Amino acid sequence: MNKRPLRLFSLMLIIMLFAALSGMHAHAQTQPVIRVWLKRLGVQDTLRIQVQGRYMLEDGSMTFSDGAELSVSARGEQLVLHTGQVAITLGSEAVFIRCDDNMPGALLLNGNSGLYEGDLHLTIKEGNVHPILHIFIEDYLLGVVPYEMGDSFPLEALKAQAIAARTYALRKSGNSDEYDVEDTTNDQAYKGRSSSSPLSEQAVKETEGLCGAYKGKLAWCYYSASNGGQTELGQHVWPTDDPDDYAYMDMRDDPYDYENDASTVKRYTIPKKPGEKGVGPALHNALVAALEDELSSRGLVADAQLVRFDQILGIEAITPKHNEPSRLMTQLKFDVRISVRDYQFKDSGSSDTAPDLTPAPTATPSFSKYKAIKDTLTVCLPIFPEAEKAMGLSINVYQNELLNVFDIGSSFMVESRRFGHGVGMSQRGAQQMAEKYGFGYKDILAFYYPGMDLMIYPAERAPLPTINMAIMATPAPTPSPTPRPTLMPVSKESLPKGAYIAVVSNIAADSSLNLRESPSLSAEVLRRLYKEQELIVLKDTKDGWSHVKTDVIEGYVRSEYLQAAEN
Repeated sequence: MNKRPLRLFSLMLIIMLFAALSGMHAHAQTQPVIRVWLKRLGVQDTLRIQVQGRYMLEDGSMTFSDGAELSVSARGEQLVLHTGQVAITLGSEAVFIRCDDNMPGALLLNGNSGLYEGDLHLTIKEGNVHPILHIFIEDYLLGVVPYEMGDSFPLEALKAQAIAARTYALRKSGNSDEYDVEDTTNDQAYKGRSSSSPLSEQAVKETEGLCGAYKGKLAWCYYSASNGGQTELGQHVWPTDDPDDYAYMDMRDDPYDYENDASTVKRYTIPKKPGEKGVGPALHNALVAALEDELSSRGLVADAQLVRFDQILGIEAITPKHNEPSRLMTQLKFDVRISVRDYQFKDSGSSDTAPDLTPAPTATPSFSKYKAIKDTLTVCLPIFPEAEKAMGLSINVYQNELLNVFDIGSSFMVESRRFGHGVGMSQRGAQQMAEKYGFGYKDILAFYYPGMDLMIYPAERAPLPTINMAIMATPAPTPSPTPRPTLMPVSKESLPKGAYIAVVSNIAADSSLNLRESPSLSAEVLRRLYKEQELIVLKDTKDGWSHVKTDVIEGYVRSEYLQAAEN
């Protein structure tokens, strides 16, 4: 196990190094502000915003004080800001700027509890509001570490996570795209700053500025939930022409991930003498299909009803996808003994007693007795996806699970492990190293990134603009209440068969629900429905839409915003 200590460069040395390499490694010379596409919020044509602290529009035309509630909607090619009874056209893009170092602002978005501490850039894409948050790197990490690991993990593991996440984000930043990272696991989970994760916050603060580096460049600090007991090579997942991209990582067995009881594992047990109990319908069918050539060569039909598995003599994961020491296998080999039988059809409505191989409409099969085949047969199933699907062992979209087979006495147990790509740090491995063995974050990083050094990234927080509080304090007229929209009538006397009455719910009192022309988020909006609007539900679809009507109009809404009315 290579646990060479990581060298911690001095700040001055790294600043000089960055300056010297700025022409050679422009990709690594990034800004400390991360541009985050808030994809996870699922924003459609309206984004609801609640201000904490102070914000203003980029051009200074409007300021927003603590507690302000806003919504921004896409109306054709224009963004429209709604606040109280006021609607203001903002143009095709708008930027909400975080203000005042004495009372730094944050945003609550679409009712989520996380605090989005940054400048919010809004544009329109495909008719919907497109939100990208520009946020200082250390503030960004306060919304990542609690959701990538969380306070149930030990502090040293959280520190390793903070450094890996910081390095990953900075390495991706500064490109020519409109954003650097998504807020999903496509990059890193980000849900805004958590107010209930003090240990994660401590980990971020105590590692401030620390990043991984290789040959003077920020490293690709990839990590995943669980590697299944062996780290994967970056080149196998994301091929690259630059050998330095992953040179600081290797492929190695990871006993810490493997022994952590919290690591994701799926298992399937196969009896050694299945007989009439069988091996499970899906696996039985897959094995019979794979035996088709062998059975055909013996003049037998590969029909699942005609084959019985009497003995499973051995199971082995074979054919590695990559060179040694990779344990990522692609086939599962079974040594089996089987019995076969025949069947014929007999028409129960005929007096003719002669069997017929062609079934009549009223025919039932008549099976002969099983006859054992003396030879041991070998059958191989591709692990991805056949064997995994047949045994319910799939964990990943990557199709890279590590399969192990154990002889457990009267049965074989097939075990599947690995949650994620497996490259770099295993979060469950880091947890075990810190929790059970007392390793520090440097030890954890040295194990998973053995050729990587640590450095201080020279990031300095830019001062926030201030607001003229004298203007903010000027008394304003007390707004009159916004009148509640009139709800549409619904005749309940004679409902169509299968229809029922529902009420628009699960939306804010000042929000609305889109009634669309067809069951699609891209369909034309016919009308906005308000909370407590009654509807006749004509039909609910399996994909989450409801066909509804009132006495005035008919269309489609998302089912999760309806509640069946009480009789």
